[in-house]
Amino acid sequence: MKKILIVDDDNMNCILAKHALVQEYELAMAYSGTEALEYLEEELPDLILMDIEMPEMDGKEAAKRIKEKDEWKSIPIVFLTADSNPMTEAECLSFGADDFITKPFVPDVMRSRVGKILDAHEKRKDLETLLEQNTQKSLTDALTGLNNRPFLEKKLGELINDDRSGTLFMIDLDNFKKMNDTYGHMVGDEVLKTFAEVLKMFARKDDILCRLGGDEFVTFYTDLTDREIVAQKATDIIRIFSDKMGAMGYGGIVSVSIGAKITLGEESFEELYDRADKTLYLVKNGGKNAYRIYDENIDESADKISQINTNATLERIHNMMMQDMAENKGAFHVEYNEFKKMYDFAMRCVIRNRRKVQIVLFTIEAPEEVQEKAMDVFIQSVISSLRNVDTGTQYSSTQYVLIIMDADLADGREVAGRVIGRFHEINNGVLEDCRITFDIETMRPSKGK
Repeated sequence: MKKILIVDDDNMNCILAKHALVQEYELAMAYSGTEALEYLEEELPDLILMDIEMPEMDGKEAAKRIKEKDEWKSIPIVFLTADSNPMTEAECLSFGADDFITKPFVPDVMRSRVGKILDAHEKRKDLETLLEQNTQKSLTDALTGLNNRPFLEKKLGELINDDRSGTLFMIDLDNFKKMNDTYGHMVGDEVLKTFAEVLKMFARKDDILCRLGGDEFVTFYTDLTDREIVAQKATDIIRIFSDKMGAMGYGGIVSVSIGAKITLGEESFEELYDRADKTLYLVKNGGKNAYRIYDENIDESADKISQINTNATLERIHNMMMQDMAENKGAFHVEYNEFKKMYDFAMRCVIRNRRKVQIVLFTIEAPEEVQEKAMDVFIQSVISSLRNVDTGTQYSSTQYVLIIMDADLADGREVAGRVIGRFHEINNGVLEDCRITFDIETMRPSKGK
């Protein structure tokens, strides 16, 4: 039930107003503007019905103070007065009143006008909520849930204008395009979401986390100016993301480069952004998978760069390669030109070692608007369900070719069926109109071989 605060120094007027409204609303009473303000400190009504002429503080002064306070200013105010002068009504509206009821009032008229004001106020609140949700949605990256570039420019600009200190990280995922091209967009999306979760692990309430687009991210850590803490935060982000990629089976493929700029609030948005971006550029050209904190001598020798995993040793390279070759990682998905080399290798195995190799051509029948998504799901099905000695490539927008090593025809058919089953398992009914067929044959040398 909506609550109405009746404010009037005349007890009879309070009784009459209460009688008119008590059946539909919860009511509270105050007998001066001062009492009304004291009441609002404890509880917020849905509407204030207030007399103009009162001792201590009149209604106009009370309305003015109510509208000046953020917590109260949205409460509708309806003035009650015996003064029917149009100038009085105009004056009341100038103080923020929503309506004006002349005394003596007719109960039905009061109920009607109060009800309409409450309904309009409720609709206004709903519209404000919807606008806020739409605004927030327009400032959020749909994939990662982080904010986007417009939010960064708006929020960081406000902080800088207020001379707030902090540290800006310009961040880039190294070799992300290769990951996308090799394993498909679905895997790429999971990598981006995983990195976003890593960033959230190190963020506080007032920090800004943004995805600019693609594999580019920006974070601003408000009031963080301690160089050692900045360095530790960058190190932890790089290492934890590396651990998560290893756990996903993609260790050593995608890494993180960070350019950091500490500001004490003396720079413009453009200066801060440019300096952090320049620092990131040096990291990318200095070996990647590292961080660097901006200093005034940033163009001098590279020995000022703080690095992680950029000085190679044979042991480190071996460990990285072995991590990349973990068991049960799945089939290779490669580009067409690389696939031709793998095809040549498989043919040599057939000729020289008499090994059985099957060639499978899959055709994906799907509506045009979901063909790309269907192919992405299919590639992931191949990678996740086959051995790491098998190799495949996307031949066209609707066809995929697979080499299955050391398998006879029956084995090949079983493998093809497993891939299709995996597709429907991953798809989980989302791509209902997709149909997959396959042709298979044993690889044989041409007559000239």
